[in-house]
Amino acid sequence: MLSRCLNPSCKASFRYLYEGRIFTVERLVASPDGLKTERMIEHYWLCQPCSRSMRVVVENGVPTAVPIRLEQAGLCGARTADQLPVG
Repeated sequence: MLSRCLNPSCKASFRYLYEGRIFTVERLVASPDGLKTERMIEHYWLCQPCSRSMRVVVENGVPTAVPIRLEQAGLCGARTADQLPVG
């Protein structure tokens, strides 16, 4: 459940959809026996101030908030949540 901004240095609490931006992330999770793979959809939120300067990326399977300028400069090898397949 969304409760606060994904940016670890931000203390904003999630209250309304229009106060920021929600990112949808799809992950594939293997069963304990390794025979099946399940698709999990997770949602992350950045408050309005953070969403102006940051994006959600998945690095090594972990969603993280990174500055937009790093993403645009190609310095970040991670995929943004917007680039991940959903559906």
